Amino acid sequence: MNKIISITIMKNGFSLLLVCLLLPFYVLGQKFDSTSITHKFNSYLKNTFQEKIYVHTDKSSYISGEIIWFKIYNVEAYTNRPISYNKVAYVEVFDEQNTAVLQTKVDLSDGSGSLYIPITLATGAYTLRCYTSWMKNFDPSFYFYKDLAIYNFLTKEEVLGTAVRKKYAVQFFPEGGNLVLGLKSKVGFKAVDSEGNTFHFRGCIVNPSGDTIARFSPSGDGIGTFYFRPEQIQDYQVLITPVNEKPFSVQLPKIFERGAVMSTTFGADSILNISVQSTLESEGSYTLFVHTGYHTVFTQTLSSKSIAEGFKVPYKDLGEGISHLTLFNNAQQPLCERLYFKKPLKLASVEVLTDKKNYSSREQVKVSVRETVRGKALKTSFSISVFKVDSIATPYDDISTHLLLSSELKGRIPRVSSYLREYSEEKMDHLMLTHGWRRFKWEDIIQEKKPDLRFFSEPQGHIISGRILEKETNRPLADRNVFLSIPGQRIQFYTAYADKSGEFNFLTKDFSDSPLGVVVQTDPRIDSLARIEIRGPFSSNHSDYTPAKFNFKTSVEDLLQRSVAMQVNNAFNGRLLNNRIPRTIDSTSFYHQPEKIYKLDNYVRFKTMEEVLREYVSEINVAVRKKDYYLSVFDKERNEFHSSSPLILVDGVPVFDDGTTLIKIDPLKVKQLEVVSNGYIYGNNRFSGIASFRTFKGDLGGLALPTHATVIDYEGVQEERAFYSPMYDGDWMTSSRIPDYRTTLFWNGTNETSQEGTATVNFFTSDLTGKYNVVVQSLSEEGYSGSQVAEFEVFSENAAMRNDK
Repeated sequence: MNKIISITIMKNGFSLLLVCLLLPFYVLGQKFDSTSITHKFNSYLKNTFQEKIYVHTDKSSYISGEIIWFKIYNVEAYTNRPISYNKVAYVEVFDEQNTAVLQTKVDLSDGSGSLYIPITLATGAYTLRCYTSWMKNFDPSFYFYKDLAIYNFLTKEEVLGTAVRKKYAVQFFPEGGNLVLGLKSKVGFKAVDSEGNTFHFRGCIVNPSGDTIARFSPSGDGIGTFYFRPEQIQDYQVLITPVNEKPFSVQLPKIFERGAVMSTTFGADSILNISVQSTLESEGSYTLFVHTGYHTVFTQTLSSKSIAEGFKVPYKDLGEGISHLTLFNNAQQPLCERLYFKKPLKLASVEVLTDKKNYSSREQVKVSVRETVRGKALKTSFSISVFKVDSIATPYDDISTHLLLSSELKGRIPRVSSYLREYSEEKMDHLMLTHGWRRFKWEDIIQEKKPDLRFFSEPQGHIISGRILEKETNRPLADRNVFLSIPGQRIQFYTAYADKSGEFNFLTKDFSDSPLGVVVQTDPRIDSLARIEIRGPFSSNHSDYTPAKFNFKTSVEDLLQRSVAMQVNNAFNGRLLNNRIPRTIDSTSFYHQPEKIYKLDNYVRFKTMEEVLREYVSEINVAVRKKDYYLSVFDKERNEFHSSSPLILVDGVPVFDDGTTLIKIDPLKVKQLEVVSNGYIYGNNRFSGIASFRTFKGDLGGLALPTHATVIDYEGVQEERAFYSPMYDGDWMTSSRIPDYRTTLFWNGTNETSQEGTATVNFFTSDLTGKYNVVVQSLSEEGYSGSQVAEFEVFSENAAMRNDK
C-alpha cells in the first residue's frame, strides 16, 4: 500500500525543482527532530567557511599576443558580500587537454590582474579558473570557471580545422531521485553535443515490446521534462532523433522495485503541493529542513500519522536565490531533496550611458554610471571594460548570474545569463532539475564529521609549503627549523618548523619575485643530509568542467584585423603595455628597527670585510681560530659579547658557517650593514643577535649560494600592470602619426560610485572604426550585484560628423 506525504509551499504560481536522494528506510528509534538537524547544520557550516569568486575579464575572445585584463571579486559563498578572508587568488588558463598554459598569483587587496598570452599559444578553446588556497579544501567544482576562445593567426596551423563528426548525449534526472516501479515520476533531461552545445531532437520511450509510451523534445536550451510511470522491472530504451542526423538510443536510469518519488502540483488556492509517494514501510517521524545558504528558514517535525497533512512553508520566509528543501526520516536519513529558486530582488540596477552614440577616431568618450537598488542610490565597486565587437566575440556573462545561479549549480550551463535576464519560471524549473548541486554532504553533517582542512587560508599573504626528507632514505625529518630567503633589495627572510611528517609552511607577506629565485635551507651544522621539497601552490584537483567548443570558422577578415592590431599595438606601445604599478608593501625587515645601521659609503672603503668589521663595527667581534673566522655580537643587555655566532644574512640569505664565508665577500659591493645586538626570537629560533648585510644590487655580491640549499624559480604575487589608455588632450597628440590600434579601449577594475550612486569614466577612441561595447560589473558591500552593457560606434572623422547630424 502506497503512502502519500504532502508538502506545501505558499507561492503564487511558481514551479519548483525536485531532486531526491533515496536511501534505505531504516528506523533506528533514536530521537531526530528539527532542533537536532538545525544544531548539526549550524555546527558544520561554522567550521567550513566557504567563498565564491567571480572574474570579470575585459573580453572573452583573444588573439595570441594580447593581454587578458581581469578583476577578481571574492565573496562569502552564501551572502555574496565581499570579504578579505584571503589575500591571494590563483588564476590559471587550461587548454583542451586540461594542461595549464598560464598561471599567476594575484593580490586580492584590489583583485586586479593580467595575463600576457604568448605569441606561440595555439588556436583553441581554453578555460580560465580561479580559486583561493582555502577553496582547495573543497570540491574543485566550486572554483570559478570561464570559457575563453584564443586565436593564433601567425602560426601555420589551419585555423578552420578539420570537420569532426559530433557526438550527442542525453542525461535524465528523475524528479524524485529514482524511478520506482508503479510510481509516476516527472523526469528532467539535458541534451548536449560533443562541443558542449545544446541540440534539438525528437525523443520517445519504447518498451521491450516496441510500444511507444512517452514522447518528448527539448526547449531551446536543450532541457525539458516529461512524465513516466514504469510498469515493470525492465530496461526501457529511449530513441533520440537529432534534427538532420541519424537516430540513436540511450537507457533510462535504473528502475527500483521499492522506493519513493516526489512530485509537485498547484492547488486552486495558489499553494504548491509537493507529494511524496512511497512504497517503503516506515514508522516514526519526518523532518523537513529548509535552508537558504547558511540560514535555516524553516524546519518542522511531523509524526507518520500526521505527515499526510503536509508541511506549509511561508514563501516570504525563503531567501532569495536557491533554497534547499530536504526531508529526513527519524533514522537521520535524507529521503528527498529539492532545489527552489526564488527570484531575487537584491539585484542592483546599473545604468551606463555614453555622452554620444557616434564618435570619430581619437575622440574623447565620457561614460556615466548610475547604480540604484529599489530606486535608492547605491555605492558600489565596479569594473569596466570597453572593447571592439566583431564576429569572434563569445557569449556575455555577468556577475549576478554567477553569484546567484551558476556558482550554486553543477556543470557548464549554455547561455546561463539568459535565465535571469529573460526570466521564465518554467525555464528556471528545468534548470534546477537538471543541474542540482549542494556545497556539502548530508552524511558529514549528520555524523558531525570534522572536515579535512589540509590547506590554510592566506589572510596575510602567500603560504609556501613543503617537507624535509633524508637524502638517502626519503624518510621525513621531523622537528627541524627551515629557513626561506627571497634575495633582493628588500630583505625577505622567514622561518618555519617541520612537524612530525616533515611538513612545514612559510607565512610570507607581500611576496614578490626575485631574479635569484627562492632559497630554502636548513642549518647544515645540524642537518647536513636533509633534502627539501617545495610543494606547488596551484591546485592539482580538477572538476569535470569542459570548455565550450567555439566556432573557429569565424570571419578571416576579423581575425586578420585583430591580429594586425595586436602586432601594431605591441610594436609601438610594448613598453607602455608592460608598465607595472608598484604595490604598496611593508619594506621593513622582519627585525624591524636595528640598533645600528652602517652605510659603508660614509666611511673610508677597505679592501676586505675583515678590515671593515674591525675598524668601524664595534658591535661585532671578529675572532680567528685555525684560519676559520667567528663573529659575535655585543649584547647590550648583559654588557658582553654573545657566546655564539649571530644570524648572518646577506641580502636575506643566512650564512651558517659562523663568518668564514662572509669575510670573503667584496666590501665594495656591500651597501650597508644592520646590527641587532640583543638576543632575537623569530619563530622557533633564538638568535644571538643579527648581522644583516645588504649589497647594492641585491644579488649577494658574488657570494655563492650554499651547496646544501634548495634554490627554485618560484613566482611571487604579480605586480599589477598599468592599462595603457592614451589621452589625446592636444592637437599634437591627436595628429600624431604613431598608429593607435587598440581593440580594448579602456579597462579599470577598481572604480567606485559615490554616495549618490554615480561615477564618470573618460577615455579616447583609437584609430579602429566599428562597434564597441561598454561592460560594467558591480558589487556593493551589502552583496548587491549588477551589470550592464552599453554600445557606441566609431566612424572615420567625416562619417562621424555626418552621423551626428
